[in-house]
Amino acid sequence: MATIVSDVRANQTPAQANSYDLIVVGAGGSGLMCALVAAREGLSVLCVEKDAVVGGTTRMSVGTIMASQTEQQKRLGIQDSPADHAADVQDICDSMGITDDPELRKHFAENVAETLEYLRSIGVNFMDPLVLPPHKKARLHQVMPTSRTYVARLHKACNEAGVEFALDTAATGLLVDDGKVIGLNAQQHDKAISYYCNAAVMLTSGDMGGDDDMMRKYMKTWNTKADLINPMNTGDGHRIAADIGAHIVPRKDLVGEIAAHIRFVPPKRNFFHQMPTAPWFTKTMLALMRTLPDAMIRPFLMKFLTSTLGPDMMVYQQGGILVNKNGARFADETNLPNMKIPEQPDGEAYIVFDETFAKKFSGWPYFISTAPGVAYAYLGDYKSSRPDLYTKADTTTALADKLGMDGPTLTTTIADVNAARSENKLDTGPYYALGPVKTWVLVSPVGLAVNTKHEVLTEAGNPVPGLYAAGGAGMGGYTVTGHGHGLGWAFTSGRLGALEIARRMKND
Repeated sequence: MATIVSDVRANQTPAQANSYDLIVVGAGGSGLMCALVAAREGLSVLCVEKDAVVGGTTRMSVGTIMASQTEQQKRLGIQDSPADHAADVQDICDSMGITDDPELRKHFAENVAETLEYLRSIGVNFMDPLVLPPHKKARLHQVMPTSRTYVARLHKACNEAGVEFALDTAATGLLVDDGKVIGLNAQQHDKAISYYCNAAVMLTSGDMGGDDDMMRKYMKTWNTKADLINPMNTGDGHRIAADIGAHIVPRKDLVGEIAAHIRFVPPKRNFFHQMPTAPWFTKTMLALMRTLPDAMIRPFLMKFLTSTLGPDMMVYQQGGILVNKNGARFADETNLPNMKIPEQPDGEAYIVFDETFAKKFSGWPYFISTAPGVAYAYLGDYKSSRPDLYTKADTTTALADKLGMDGPTLTTTIADVNAARSENKLDTGPYYALGPVKTWVLVSPVGLAVNTKHEVLTEAGNPVPGLYAAGGAGMGGYTVTGHGHGLGWAFTSGRLGALEIARRMKND
């Protein structure tokens, strides 16, 4: 709820009024980047975070940034450009039947390389860029060793730059005076707090995936309730901005379906969270990757990458089927099965296939998942790195028994599939299952309307004075298309928004 104030600080000292130059709402990747850049520009910064820890969705991500004309590309002689990058994204959007804001897309493509260099300057290291089809150039940059590195390096740099943090603190409303945002109302446990700003409030509060009513209102095709990869993403920034007239850009295309991703469930003991993030370690890893044979380095990388991956569509196109915990097939696997998995028992499913399929998916060009940094993950990678997901048995009945399914149901399911198919039959034992898989909302692509200065806009297109947004909260019209664009947008929009706020404050 917005609060209209009139000179409420007239009789208060800055300390009493909790006054800062900039208030950043959300301490994920975009928020940490914004806070760091602003602090280094000389602004006093408070970062308000609803969670008990920093990192947001960034710390749960695969960790890639899609960028063109980077220093790493130049070193390797890769000819690329922001224009080519933007054109590839447009082609992807056209092929998927989704829309993208061309101005924001161009803005991102032209600035993301500088963002990558900024991250490298604070000790974040990346693998050499890779090709990720349908992109035509090697522009996928994978962080070393995991996305936790972003959080660790940014948080450390923020602390060194004097950024203050208020954790376990939820934003509840914006403070407005004479039409300008001058602060934030928040709730810290059972205590209400008001913070004030001299320059701006920057909303980096993530997406709205956790608010089903908002998802259904702003995403025309949304009709499921999937699990959240980050339960803190409940549209808080969207809501408090809309309360004072900001515009949330609705989506009327199929982008709702691509917001829900099928991923393998994470391991109980996650190697992903145990690796050092210090620059000396990541530099050593990078050096070893460039010198050691693939057979030595691949199992090591797969150990943590298969903690974050999902099955490629080719798995279904080549005959793999999805069954629920009862052994029943419930969807056409090539027609948005992600929207059906949450309706199944425990919201889980398994990918089932036979020996012919297993042999095919043991090497190029048939892969189970795209694994940034090592190109592709095959069936053998899951067998060795994620044995908890890998099940094999001589017969369908035995496979069902191992998975706790009803044997006759699974056997009938596979028989029905074979009877309906002229190719890609599943009739050669032994039989296999990978899973369980679940549908997760990673980033719901509905954000506040922003311009290329990252000012929040009204429906009429006018800036809301003193209010900015970045990352998932500030992506109105921008579409995340594949690996690397979500994180790239988060860091780039946070960085550029901070620079604009600092420039404007210095010129006022």
